[in-house]
Amino acid sequence: MFEKTYRNLPVYWPYLNQTCPCYLCYSILFPKPSMHLSGPIFPIQIAPFLSVQSVPIPFIWCNLSKTIYGLQPGNYVTNTKPIDLLVFAPHPDDETLGTAGVIMRAVAAGKRVHVVIFTNGDGYPRAASQLLKKNIDELRPEDYFELARVRQFEVYAATAELGLKPSDITFLGYPDAGLDRVYKSEGPEPFQQRFTLMRKTYSIVHPDYHSLVYGMPAPYLKEFALSDTMDLIRCLQPKEIYVTDGADGHPDHQAAYLFVRDAVQATGYRGHVYTYLIHSGPDSQWPWPRGITPRLPFEAHEYKEERIPSFVPWPPPVRVPMTETEAIRKLKAIQAYRSQLATDREFLESFIKNEEIFW
Repeated sequence: MFEKTYRNLPVYWPYLNQTCPCYLCYSILFPKPSMHLSGPIFPIQIAPFLSVQSVPIPFIWCNLSKTIYGLQPGNYVTNTKPIDLLVFAPHPDDETLGTAGVIMRAVAAGKRVHVVIFTNGDGYPRAASQLLKKNIDELRPEDYFELARVRQFEVYAATAELGLKPSDITFLGYPDAGLDRVYKSEGPEPFQQRFTLMRKTYSIVHPDYHSLVYGMPAPYLKEFALSDTMDLIRCLQPKEIYVTDGADGHPDHQAAYLFVRDAVQATGYRGHVYTYLIHSGPDSQWPWPRGITPRLPFEAHEYKEERIPSFVPWPPPVRVPMTETEAIRKLKAIQAYRSQLATDREFLESFIKNEEIFW
């Protein structure tokens, strides 16, 4: 795997089928090592020639992806051996905050891990404002596409620290700050994300799952998001599934849980399902104690006469110990999410404890 950097983020150049006409034209224009089917693509090299305002890069890539990859619908995850761990994350960074230690240990033991990111993290105005040095009221859809691009690269950087490859990551491309609306959607009209103005799945660094498998993006409707979730569970056949808890305070996180819950029921999945908690009460009150504390466990505490974390049993039924070395490695993975550290550093770093907890 050839690696280079772009804006201090690693960019992985996968191998393309070198007999593909698109590859032949591309290789003449941009000589590079050959690319591989299962990694992310080359939008950075073609981006200078594309106008985001006139033709959004996500549309261009999604429409070209099947031709470039040489895939037919359904080729994405067929004929695969069952994997050991399947982690569902609502946004880029949740997989690291909640399950970095579990992922690290699984990889070290030679187990197979796959991470599925429901959204591109493109619905966070404060992060887009910090990233692009614009006032929030000046942000346009293309600015949120740029945030999505950066956050997807951050996923690859963070999970590489945990021992995963780009081919171990799948982006579904559903709407950030709207996944709950997709879950509640009824009728034929797709939900429209208010920041990107998108009504269908997309991805920038790598094709979204539905486009890669079916040759076209999925509308922001419950039936499609649920079907994609079911597809992945059926094809990957995980022994264990991890997803955000239904009691999580973020609506997208609740929706991710509901999609996985419904998919598990619909597919008759018989493995273990564990949930992890990211938000409970104000972000200043969970995780607790605050700050980087690799020698301390998570603790419950009282806030305004309410126990935090709320609506989950305490102590948690599953507490997975982490060594200090593992905790520091998790911190390095979290630090790959630079776009989020700019706005939420203390919150993110407070997940560094001597354990990870699950329900």
